[in-house]
Amino acid sequence: MRILKISLVLLSVFITSCGTVRRAADGGEANAQKSKVVKSHNAAALDFKTISARMSVDFKDEKREQSVTMDLRMEKGQKIWMSARVLGFTVAKVFITRDRVQFYEKLNNQSFDGDFSLISDFLGEEVTFDQVEAILLGQAVEPLDKKSFSIEGNEYLFKEGALIEKLFKLRPADFKLSEQSITKAAEDSYLQIKYPDYQVVSGKIVPLKVMIDARKENKNTFVSLEFRDVTFDQNLSYPFDMPSNTKPIKF
Repeated sequence: MRILKISLVLLSVFITSCGTVRRAADGGEANAQKSKVVKSHNAAALDFKTISARMSVDFKDEKREQSVTMDLRMEKGQKIWMSARVLGFTVAKVFITRDRVQFYEKLNNQSFDGDFSLISDFLGEEVTFDQVEAILLGQAVEPLDKKSFSIEGNEYLFKEGALIEKLFKLRPADFKLSEQSITKAAEDSYLQIKYPDYQVVSGKIVPLKVMIDARKENKNTFVSLEFRDVTFDQNLSYPFDMPSNTKPIKF
């Protein structure tokens, strides 16, 4: 059930209101100046209060593959709640706040209650709540204004570093990310997040699919997330009770 642990913790949210969903156009010509691109990307960040969604999660590593369905509830900047179900039964839950991660899964009777080390262990990088949220909303996890800027392949590229290389690619159509990644060549490790499709719902451009590819200590992991049945700004509850008989996961 480490599959469910990883899939649950690495997720977040896409904002829409009720309405017809259509794919966002990915055309446009990359010809803007750096300052305009940075400003436009920051302006593309979505404004919302809460989100509720159903997610399809596909997980794969060298040993196994698994698909699960998850229910998601989120309060922007404050809470992320997820519940995984198999054959209609709840098998795992996660509750993330700004400084705490709680998780349990029933099949292996495991749990975690602590800081962001559970998420950082998978990503291979220290992360904050805001960075996890940005990853899955199609926003850069770091400010772009101090990074080198170029236009390649009709995309805006921001780069930083040599030994540790950080890369951010933006679409000219809407200034949303098509990719963000960090690579440590000396350690043969990387984290790559791609956004192959966006959707437009009620005038808002949000990711439709997010693909996470990570390599750490000669281990490769791939997670694909797809979001559907999304609602926006409802009053939500976040029920979570940690079972008393689970075995703590330690790092």
